[in-house]
Amino acid sequence: MSEIIFGNISEIEESKVISKRFGRNKIAVSKYKNNIYAFKDACTHDNAPLDQGTIEDCVITCPRHGAKFDITNGNVLAPPAILPLAIYKVIIENDIVKVIIED
Repeated sequence: MSEIIFGNISEIEESKVISKRFGRNKIAVSKYKNNIYAFKDACTHDNAPLDQGTIEDCVITCPRHGAKFDITNGNVLAPPAILPLAIYKVIIENDIVKVIIED
């Protein structure tokens, strides 16, 4: 198990995406209704960086082909993606946002 520190919870704005590299992968976090969600920063259709897409409510739209994902559970909401988005556990300790990656 590994942990990525994303910084203070106050630095994460509602419906904005922050992304950090972890090994060969990028992990993204976003805030929706004061909850923090973490997901793989790559569209399951063609690996486009989702942090470059748009986010509205809890839905992120891939900038390349328009696939849509629910950031709360990873479900695909619009094609061309058919595989769900990887979702990661978020822990907040002393206002610090940490994402847990299972190795």
